[in-house]
Amino acid sequence: MKQVVTDIPSALENYLLIAEGIAKTFGSYCEVVVHDLRNVSSSIVAIYNGHVTGREVGSPVTDLGLTFLRKRKNENLLLNYPNNGIKGKKIKSTSVMIRDEEGVVIGCLCINIDITLLSMAGAIINDLMHVEEKNEEESFPINVSDLENQIIEKATRQIGKPISLMDKNERMEFIHMLDEMGLFLIKGTIQNIAKLLDVSKFTIYNYLEKKP
Repeated sequence: MKQVVTDIPSALENYLLIAEGIAKTFGSYCEVVVHDLRNVSSSIVAIYNGHVTGREVGSPVTDLGLTFLRKRKNENLLLNYPNNGIKGKKIKSTSVMIRDEEGVVIGCLCINIDITLLSMAGAIINDLMHVEEKNEEESFPINVSDLENQIIEKATRQIGKPISLMDKNERMEFIHMLDEMGLFLIKGTIQNIAKLLDVSKFTIYNYLEKKP
């Protein structure tokens, strides 16, 4: 199963055939996605075997994708990192960055292989399902609201207490965490966080200007 937008940006068109070829070669357990990272709120412009993560064309970038755009723009390849997909699936992922003629990251080709059944088969196939031991975490949001909630929950866990119990310094640290995770790259999230904290958006901007 594939989904492709009709007006995909020309700079990403050449990657559609590559993505389709990879998906058809490795079969229905291999999801291949083309992201347009110039629009993080609706970045998926093509997806093959989307049932692996439950996403579709128009779904947003992942939390790891936002972190990459915010802090790791010099990297071109994220190789063999583990993910936990829908319904407890084990997923092995690789992401290849797509740059324009000036070297600016504009997109990403992502390969997500469902290795749940392979992991149950034991040592014989351990080499095939090998993943790099990194402290990377990534989830697969269905929509922007899911993505925003996932990032907020992750930052809240790192602070170690609910938002309602955070003091001013902890709230400032919370805001900076959200910024480092790339949340504010999504349009409208500053207003949403201001409402969540029951402050004005200008307070959020003030927190961002100060060190936590």
